[in-house]
Amino acid sequence: MGAAVSAPRLFPGPTPSLDPIYDEDYFECAERLAFLSPQEAVINLVARPGRTLDVKLYKGLSESSLVSGTAASYTGVRDVLNIPLAGYFWSPDFYYKLEYKDCASSSGWRSTPVRKVKTPRSYHVRGRMEVILLSDEHTFDDADASGRWVADPAVAARRLSGEYVNDFLRLLREDPSYLPEDGTDLGKLRSGFCLASAIHQILTREDPDLILLLGDTTGIGAGYKWAGLGLKDPELGLTDQDRDSYSQLFWLRMRRMYSALTPSLPLYIVQGNHDGESGYGLERPFAVKYRRSYFPQPGGYQGHSLEENYFALPWGNGFGPENPLFIILDNEGYNILPPPGPLRPEDWTLGQEQKDWLGRVLDFESDWKFVFCHHVLGGWPRGSSEQETRYAYGRGPLFTADDYAPYCSDPEAVEQVELTRLFQDRGVRAVFTGHDHIFSYRAVGERLKALCAGSAKPLGELSWYRGALWNKFYGCYGRYQAEPAAVCDHTDFWGPSGYAKLILTPSAASVEYKRAANNQPSTNIPPDKRPGDILRALGL
Repeated sequence: MGAAVSAPRLFPGPTPSLDPIYDEDYFECAERLAFLSPQEAVINLVARPGRTLDVKLYKGLSESSLVSGTAASYTGVRDVLNIPLAGYFWSPDFYYKLEYKDCASSSGWRSTPVRKVKTPRSYHVRGRMEVILLSDEHTFDDADASGRWVADPAVAARRLSGEYVNDFLRLLREDPSYLPEDGTDLGKLRSGFCLASAIHQILTREDPDLILLLGDTTGIGAGYKWAGLGLKDPELGLTDQDRDSYSQLFWLRMRRMYSALTPSLPLYIVQGNHDGESGYGLERPFAVKYRRSYFPQPGGYQGHSLEENYFALPWGNGFGPENPLFIILDNEGYNILPPPGPLRPEDWTLGQEQKDWLGRVLDFESDWKFVFCHHVLGGWPRGSSEQETRYAYGRGPLFTADDYAPYCSDPEAVEQVELTRLFQDRGVRAVFTGHDHIFSYRAVGERLKALCAGSAKPLGELSWYRGALWNKFYGCYGRYQAEPAAVCDHTDFWGPSGYAKLILTPSAASVEYKRAANNQPSTNIPPDKRPGDILRALGL
């Protein structure tokens, strides 16, 4: 193997580990493995610009089977390479590694570490699986703002590229109690630090089968932050070339931020309102292009969207009663009203094609059906805050006609009411959303559960927590750390920074919400709870 590649010494504190997250000399990010079905997978590679590579893939059902005779060779690799895999997933584990070199060199092969992947078959062999749910990381919030300017241009460059998350992760590897110092450049990058801490918890304390990102990660649809990241302000005008280059930048940024996870953990994308694919956004065609290039997802099966923005992912052996079924919806791409988007709860839609597909997929029998989307298809009739009345932002856990009756002249016209009945009739066990940056739970009828899966970001939104609609539907936040005293004697929901874990066996399902990072004092999470501690556990 070639020499390890160390990160630039930008960060003070412990000496970062020389073990690279990925080889920055040859690749833009680490490889990504994803299952497209229980029987097929893809390994996605992104070569550095200007590099032309020879690549060998070694694959097998044990580490000892990765010998020279098992290698598949690829020559002249430039830009993006998707390596299809099929027929290797009858075992609970799958192993692979890559060797690579510059095409112009006759020697100098380098190698990735051996990657061990739990296959979908593992669910039936081991009788258990775990799904990590991360949402609303909001790393684009690390943009410069009043009083939070990043002075060091090298740190600003790592922030824009996404590498700063890996730099934080290296420091956490050396010292899990590491915290960036307030007032320093690094102390201003709290969203990236909290994401790195969540990744550190997943790597050291979890054993997931797959990861779902429930939206608002990339920042392509967060143009109001771009100037603070050193990019053009959309208010001053953008060309299609700008939208194309920024979409590529943000999706590559996301791949880099998750490079410690993507080689071994299948990671899938749920569209959020800040990810650039809203039907009313000018960035959408460019965001779709680069997401599909860097994050291939299931597409085409049972009428899945060819854009891979909504899809069904069966686990175990495939579609069947004994296999979990994960259904990913896109609640952003088919709302075509001009900005700021839907004006009323009744305006939100999945679009007819996606709704028809959803009905077909829900016809499959499964003891465990779960739906994932960024937010409800409706919500209370307010904007991003309750003071905003010009548009409807999808806030809140509103699922039934009774929920909407006080706010809509015809609650039956709200698409979420229709979807909720469909979920109840077709045996969906739970709907998971993000968007509201908290962990919250409610029962919708006898069997359907609705969970807001939390947020990995550093800051809770105290102004949201004090709203009348928020208190009606989500309840009380208990003690917010900026408050001198508790505002009520209980806590109905937990704020950031956290992630949820769905645990499945053939006979039971449960969810845990865990603290992701030490982000005091900007949360209602008690200060004695450490990263990785369970804040709430419940059965489904």
